[in-house]
Amino acid sequence: MTKHIARHRAATQSHVVRNTGIAVAAAGVIAGSVAPANAFASAAPVENAASTTQASSAQQSISVENADYSAPADNSTQDAGSQATGNRAKIVDDAKTGEGGSYVWGGRDFKAWDCSGFVSWVASQSGVQLDAYTHSMKDQLTPTDAPQPGDVVFTNGYEHVGIYLGDGQMISALNPDQGTTITSVDGGGMMPVDGYYSMPGM
Repeated sequence: MTKHIARHRAATQSHVVRNTGIAVAAAGVIAGSVAPANAFASAAPVENAASTTQASSAQQSISVENADYSAPADNSTQDAGSQATGNRAKIVDDAKTGEGGSYVWGGRDFKAWDCSGFVSWVASQSGVQLDAYTHSMKDQLTPTDAPQPGDVVFTNGYEHVGIYLGDGQMISALNPDQGTTITSVDGGGMMPVDGYYSMPGM
């Protein structure tokens, strides 16, 4: 009888371990899935270079863009975009006026926008009309291997977009908590850069 109980306990523990492993693997697949375009990203602003990753909500297992990441400190942040000239300088200046704006899903109004709404608003200030949807927006721009301040930068499988400021920095609308702010272009490696694009006439 004792041997039978011990064998039953061992089998039960084996099932628990196996099922836990399956659950963890499934969560990993969900975490790696791509969120719909224009889903909000989450990043620590460059000015607040915290080095910890916050992993406290179930939403983080739904989308990579919901996971907070920290960007490395960069002493050039204050000067990012200062080397822009002409039309590019206007784009950078217009983008910076949006800093501190709210994140509003599907928004396109000044300081009430999502990531693509922000970029389309900035472009419109220079007379450039862009779709407020990342995947179609990229087709309206020209890819470049030599990005300059004022170019558009896409990250995370073209799910996030912002304005390149130079010196490895971008400004973009991140999420409802952090709004529109300056971060490193790849968020410390958490949101890989897909490409840089120039607006028409640049």
